[in-house]
Amino acid sequence: MSDGKHQRDHGGERPLFGSGRAADVYNQGDGTVLRRYRSDHDCKLEGRTMTWLRDHGVPVPKVHTARGREIVMDLIDGPTMIDDLGQRPWMLVKHAKLLARLQQEINELQAPSWFPTHDGVMTGTAVVHLDLHPMNVLMGREGPVVIDWTNAARGEPAFDAAMTYVLVSTFESTDLVERLGQRLFVSCFSLFRGRRAVQRALHQATNHRLLDPNVTDGERQSLKKMLAATRQ
Repeated sequence: MSDGKHQRDHGGERPLFGSGRAADVYNQGDGTVLRRYRSDHDCKLEGRTMTWLRDHGVPVPKVHTARGREIVMDLIDGPTMIDDLGQRPWMLVKHAKLLARLQQEINELQAPSWFPTHDGVMTGTAVVHLDLHPMNVLMGREGPVVIDWTNAARGEPAFDAAMTYVLVSTFESTDLVERLGQRLFVSCFSLFRGRRAVQRALHQATNHRLLDPNVTDGERQSLKKMLAATRQ
């Protein structure tokens, strides 16, 4: 998320806390944040999903309301994992292991029947996040918290692991040190998550990511190269 603390929403009342590719997050000043999607999106399912996950022990923010394009949830005081790595790069291996553990714990849950399935996602019965990466983990005071459950579904754990590998590997960066860090991070993540599982679903996950209209031109080129390298 980009730093937008000095910007305001349309009403001029809430400071912009952060901004992603599909939504903006505003600090409401009462211990909660408002996540507002820029295009038509029904947050009801996302709110229900997060509440179910929280009830089943997954560290997610508490949801207060979810309607239309807006969802209100608890503010988590802490940096993202990626920001923490920027300040403490020596934590790279530990954070890669943490990300793998969080995903494995999520995937161990059996998804209820009302969880959606998505075209192109390997069939399974587990809870899959499908967008888990260091920008979607907040390092809260009481421990890590997983955010952005927009794509959560029922699916195959190996596919979720491969999606994380794809997302982190192809994130666009022009800085050499950052690119080297990306490679080391995904290598460590794959080791802790299980290289065999990642490789088994890598082609399908890469193809699925290529269909996302939000990928940048640079990411699309990296994805095409990865797809060709993993062609079965």
